[in-house]
Amino acid sequence: MFAERLLPLIKRHKKPLVLGLIPLFLLLYFLLPKRDNATITATASKNDVTKIVSVTGDVAADLTVDLKFQSGEALSWVGVKEGDYIVKGQAIASLDKNKLQASFRQAEQDFIAAKAESEKYYDGHKNSTESFDEKIERTALDAAQNKAYDSMKKVEYDLAHSTLYSPIYGIITGSDAPVAGVNVTATTTFAVTDPSSLSFKMEVDEADIGNIKEGQEMKVIFDSFPDKEVTLKINSIDFVSHKTSSGGNAFYVKASLSDPSKYRVGMSGNADIIVSSKKNILSVPSSSVFEDEYVFVKRGNYFEKTKIKVGLQSDTLAEIVSGISDGDVVAVDPNLVPLKLIRK
Repeated sequence: MFAERLLPLIKRHKKPLVLGLIPLFLLLYFLLPKRDNATITATASKNDVTKIVSVTGDVAADLTVDLKFQSGEALSWVGVKEGDYIVKGQAIASLDKNKLQASFRQAEQDFIAAKAESEKYYDGHKNSTESFDEKIERTALDAAQNKAYDSMKKVEYDLAHSTLYSPIYGIITGSDAPVAGVNVTATTTFAVTDPSSLSFKMEVDEADIGNIKEGQEMKVIFDSFPDKEVTLKINSIDFVSHKTSSGGNAFYVKASLSDPSKYRVGMSGNADIIVSSKKNILSVPSSSVFEDEYVFVKRGNYFEKTKIKVGLQSDTLAEIVSGISDGDVVAVDPNLVPLKLIRK
């Protein structure tokens, strides 16, 4: 048959035939219409839109006191250790009172002696005129008496404050002198933290602080509890800014912890502050909006540049106030819409 006769012919002339078909294939490639990659689209629909400010923060104590002795001396007694719960007014530690009492007696005697010298001078010069040298002598005696008095009062004060008492309820969170017998200085510290005063402290950038208000809710995930999301409320915003490590301006914002007993100072977490939220509103992907007021709406096989009015925006969705309707299909990324498919 014809096919049986054609097959040997093709086999004998295979190479010239293939070379002859190449130009034909190239011509068809450039002349025939090519299929465009489909533009990714989304449908305008009703959704919940929430605008957030994302920040990081740490658990901090609003009420912490550092207790220090007024003078250096040996500790005679320490009644607490780190981690102990204490009540307001409880004694923490005490200095060696024997040495302080001896110092007070000595200072008191020095004052009595200085006072006696001063009185002796005045008694001897009641009815005489002072010479210049006598005035100098009187001034020196008065100064010595005043100095002795101040020294006595200082030791008296140290003695009265030789025992540290906590002015607040809390936990001992720091102790520079954990045992008796060691010498302390004026910088030796016993730290007390009120656990009920814990809050989540965040650093909010100056560009975002205008959106932050007291009472706003926030969602926090702590690094220590990665599987649990906690809802907190902002209860304070710093009035004065501070410089960040990068040199910018920021404000400290705090949110109260509903159950402080679960947390420890220094625990870190990531927070989403809910700035504004609307439910069941017409929206499109935020990436669909370009030039702040346009979207590409699909009409048949083409896309039309359509003016819209945008309301609330989140990182993913933009509220549509007017311009398009529920069910309209828009391009997700306007930059990827082929020019030949845009109808003006």
